[in-house]
Amino acid sequence: MRLPEHISHSARETLERCAKQYFLTRVVKAPQRPALWLAGGSAVHEATENYDLLHFADMAEDFQAADVWNAFFDAQLAEAREKEENENLWRKSATEPIEVWRRMGLQFVQAYVDWRERSPWEIWTTPDGFPAIELDVSGKLPGCPVEIKAYLDRVFWDPVLKKLVIVDLKTGKRAPKNADQFGTYRALLKAKYDVDADMGVPFMNRRAALGKPYDLTEYTPELVGDVYGEAWSAIQDYMAAGSFPADTSDCFLCDVKAACHAQNGPLAHLYDPASPGYPIPF
Repeated sequence: MRLPEHISHSARETLERCAKQYFLTRVVKAPQRPALWLAGGSAVHEATENYDLLHFADMAEDFQAADVWNAFFDAQLAEAREKEENENLWRKSATEPIEVWRRMGLQFVQAYVDWRERSPWEIWTTPDGFPAIELDVSGKLPGCPVEIKAYLDRVFWDPVLKKLVIVDLKTGKRAPKNADQFGTYRALLKAKYDVDADMGVPFMNRRAALGKPYDLTEYTPELVGDVYGEAWSAIQDYMAAGSFPADTSDCFLCDVKAACHAQNGPLAHLYDPASPGYPIPF
């Protein structure tokens, strides 16, 4: 078994939540049960990205919200159906089935467009001439031996306060619990472009407004690199020990339960070395 060649904020969060889930999703790549909320969220991100690219090119009038949303949502649903034909097995909220997401997702997209039209913030352009829309800032930081993958939803320039602001779109009900995701982005942006983005803020699509802003000045490349370096060392230790322990305190949102021995998953013997039926010693 080979470890991934990189790490990310979501991978580190998964590792901290449940090392077994990290192993199943990132190392052996067990089948992941589709989630309707992920399909809808991805489509919202794609549709708003389409809007901002058109806006950046002074072609915002060509953006047709309903057509763009439906096209991306249908594509996400098709991808989910390729993984699991039976939609009854998808992870989804009982109050937000596909037909609700069809209407709700369009509202999320329009809420972002409306905010953009009234906001004075401008999409930042990188020193190499790229608009900071789904900006790839992946790279290495001091203290972490592997690449940290990261794509920033948006980086804006605030012409009033004369500062860069990192914005991440959130289609879920909960706001970020801390600034760590934004801090990771800030450190990688600094490492790649030598610029300081000292504020991070979520755009809460369900509220049609920005959420709580976070001060990011403490998130230096050195501090963030050390955090990810420790996470990578933990992954290597788990691998050396031959065991990625499972935390079964909160498995509701886990998408690889079918491959987990701790959950008596029917596929555990194929993917989880803790399963007695696993064919190859770990």
